[in-house]
Amino acid sequence: MIANKYNLIEKISEGSFGSVFRAENIRTRDIVAIKFENKSDQTKSLKNEAKIYQYLGKIDGFPQIKIFGTTDKVNYLVMDLLGSSLSSTITYYKAFCLKTVLVLGIQIIKRIQSLHEKYLLHRDIKPSNFVFGQSTDTNKLYLVDFGFAKRYDFNGKHIEEKNIRNIIGSPNFVSLNVHHNIEPSRRDDIESCIYIILTMLFGKLEWFDKTNLNEIAQLKNQIISIDEVPSFIKRMLYYVRSMKFDEQPDYDYLINLMVTEFNNNNFKNDGKYEWN
Repeated sequence: MIANKYNLIEKISEGSFGSVFRAENIRTRDIVAIKFENKSDQTKSLKNEAKIYQYLGKIDGFPQIKIFGTTDKVNYLVMDLLGSSLSSTITYYKAFCLKTVLVLGIQIIKRIQSLHEKYLLHRDIKPSNFVFGQSTDTNKLYLVDFGFAKRYDFNGKHIEEKNIRNIIGSPNFVSLNVHHNIEPSRRDDIESCIYIILTMLFGKLEWFDKTNLNEIAQLKNQIISIDEVPSFIKRMLYYVRSMKFDEQPDYDYLINLMVTEFNNNNFKNDGKYEWN
């Protein structure tokens, strides 16, 4: 029993961050998710993550938290229960059709735009951190997991560009700049989003089985020369890789590239997926 009212039902996932359980509020019968973090964990990022969720408020495409609490051994965060992750959905279907890729890609860019408008970087953009909703929101993506999030603007002053010793984020999805040991900024969140869009389209990218970081970076750099990669994705990559460290991304340009591709293929918006 957590906080005297949440009864744990089953474990949903587990990783280096801790574990997530499905739980029931014994008073309201509402089903929620509870994320746990061992107090022995040196990073102890859950309290910071809770503050970020509170700061974001009720922005569309972000889960709402109920409470943050602590016991002798763990910190915990109670929040809305969502559905399957984008990562597990890609694994199940292998790859998505172009129409679905475009509609979800637009949602992904919009989520990052909303986060950046709150002066925050995610810094760990990957498919497992986008999760579908439940009930009437099963085709809507939510952005989660802000353990690596960081503010990039303080009173109108952007953080300074500097070198980092280790990669921040998942090697499969970090930008070329991060591979080159440059601290991530808004442009790098966007580049990670483009790799997710590629993953939705192809199911598995060439470097996913590689362990050498230099080889992964080299393969990412060569994407623009691969014939099978659609031109709209190449344009997105050209754009984001030309950005300066403190430059604000043109989110509308990136979204319009996908909207144009959608229209050029004569796709019809049948209401199955929302662009918001």
